[in-house]
Amino acid sequence: MPTVQAVVQSHKIEHGDLLVTLKFNERVPKINKTVIVKWGAKRSLAQNRLYWSFLTWLIEHAGLKDQGHFCPQALHENLKAHFLSEKSMDKGQFKAIEYATTTTLGKSDFGEYMEKINEFMISFFHIDTSGFWSQIER
Repeated sequence: MPTVQAVVQSHKIEHGDLLVTLKFNERVPKINKTVIVKWGAKRSLAQNRLYWSFLTWLIEHAGLKDQGHFCPQALHENLKAHFLSEKSMDKGQFKAIEYATTTTLGKSDFGEYMEKINEFMISFFHIDTSGFWSQIER
């Protein structure tokens, strides 16, 4: 998938839809092709390091290994599926998961994602995460 830049030239709301005119600097997507548009700050490398440190700590020191989580990457995939993916239902039956990615999250969205994970670890697994956070503060 190519990465191109575009400039917003105009926007308006018409019949409840937000219509935007973009001027691309290179190739353009085909008509009716879904595109992902991002702006704002991406998550920082420091946030990324903190995230992977937290996942490793949860496995190695907080007991998630006893719950069947043996590597940070697998835990990451499970957390993405739980918190970020869209689940489809058909007539009350589970149909499919549209997998999401954390790479599209900005700094504040990624911070909120980390808070959700922390709260989930406390409420669902009964893990006291304060040891990790106090270690990070030092």
